Amino acid sequence: MSNLYGILERTAANHPDNRALIFNDQQVSYEKLKEVTDRLASALKRMGLGVGDRMALMLPNVPHFTMSYFALLKIGVTIIPVSILYKSEEIHHQLEDSEVKGIIFWEGFRQSVRKAVQGLERCERLIVLGKKIKSGEHNLTGLMAQNEPLEEAADVASDDTALIVYTAGTTGQPRGAELTHGNISSNIDACCQFLNIGPEDGIVGVIPMYHLLGQTLVMGTAFNVGARVILLPKFDPSVVLQSIETEKATYFVGVPSMYRQILRVENDETYDVRSLKHCLSSGDKMTQETMDAFEEKFKVSILEGYGLSEASPVVSFNTPSRVRKAGSIGLPLPGIEMKIVDETGTEVRPGEIGEIIVQGPNVMKGYLNRPEATKEALKDGWLHTGDLARLDESGFGFVVARQKNVIVKGGFNVYPQEVEKFLYGHPKVKEAVVVGIPDALHGEEIHACIVLRNGERATQEEMIAYVKERMAAYKCPKVIHFLPSLPMGPTGRIQRDEIRSILKSKHA
Repeated sequence: MSNLYGILERTAANHPDNRALIFNDQQVSYEKLKEVTDRLASALKRMGLGVGDRMALMLPNVPHFTMSYFALLKIGVTIIPVSILYKSEEIHHQLEDSEVKGIIFWEGFRQSVRKAVQGLERCERLIVLGKKIKSGEHNLTGLMAQNEPLEEAADVASDDTALIVYTAGTTGQPRGAELTHGNISSNIDACCQFLNIGPEDGIVGVIPMYHLLGQTLVMGTAFNVGARVILLPKFDPSVVLQSIETEKATYFVGVPSMYRQILRVENDETYDVRSLKHCLSSGDKMTQETMDAFEEKFKVSILEGYGLSEASPVVSFNTPSRVRKAGSIGLPLPGIEMKIVDETGTEVRPGEIGEIIVQGPNVMKGYLNRPEATKEALKDGWLHTGDLARLDESGFGFVVARQKNVIVKGGFNVYPQEVEKFLYGHPKVKEAVVVGIPDALHGEEIHACIVLRNGERATQEEMIAYVKERMAAYKCPKVIHFLPSLPMGPTGRIQRDEIRSILKSKHA
């Protein structure tokens, strides 16, 4: 079956009694998960949804995310995962650009979602997880209970779009990467092969499920083989350690900032984490200090990887069978090719810097309604990532810069131009630039440099509060620097690198 839903169908047949999800005191078997998913699929189909339609999904790490995800896939609907941290303007852009027919969301996000859907005539179906259902809304759990399971899955091709995942380019305007059923399933298969994971394994699922890493490396990989996901709604280092001990988890997937916070847990030696086979890290570079300290304390290896949304998202990982170096992007997964090339397309030699390019069945179809951006990213069958890496003498690659100026904070990508857009919306702001500065806990922290209009006065608190009202809190600047002017190049372009260097020296 080409439909990505086939993962759940096959595993429910082969391992019906295996635990699929563990959430607080709930334990959901694969048989039960499939039944509830199929009931929801039937309800969604009765609502007029089907092949080619698009629905947004905005739920936290709860079992209903998984049920909604596979129910939508079963009837051939394309999913637009929406960050639960987003505010109304960010949500609105994704819903409008992807022309969704509706959105499934938790009631705690109602205010932002209701504001986001204003003026979107297509977005008629509002499906809510919660007890308080308002006019024009449908109850998600009610839909699951009131319908008989749908028997047949929609017949979709492997190159039909399963997900549209929004990511930003140099303009800072988020654009939707179209990932097909084949893209996602091939990446899941590659991850399973790399990890050698089986039905007896358990993965801690604290990475947000709305994030591709959570969907592919955690949920997809586990469901593909009948393993269990220990689902955690938010990251708490003590809870993670306790969950590993209680559920005898064999894999933990996190970002470097999570590992740093786990190392700070008091009395961490009291937790028994001997069940862990490996810990996986992606989303940002890890320091050798953090890796060495964690591995020494918990007696488990950290395998560091590299990926991006356009690649479904996992490209490469360090392997346990060879020497590992913190910060290295590792080796490509089975079926994926990766090269570091110069401007002519020639592979670089040790000591040189080049762009990472990727080829394989995991590479996206393209950007939704953006043929020029697609043409720029996909050249001669290769995905040009925009990430620059250096080869060392041993052949290890290390990301040294991101051509898109992406700030990686705690494993989340923050696009400076997107933050700057909101800063420029403040009536007192004349010019603004946002950069990432190294931070011991989060990897990078967000700093904004602002030039005020003549005669205006403002405070750091005022500016931060203004941005927080309009976008996710993790994207907001932590520090505001008020400057009389910004350094400009000969063409009038703001010298972002110079600003970054000045601020780094101040915080050294």
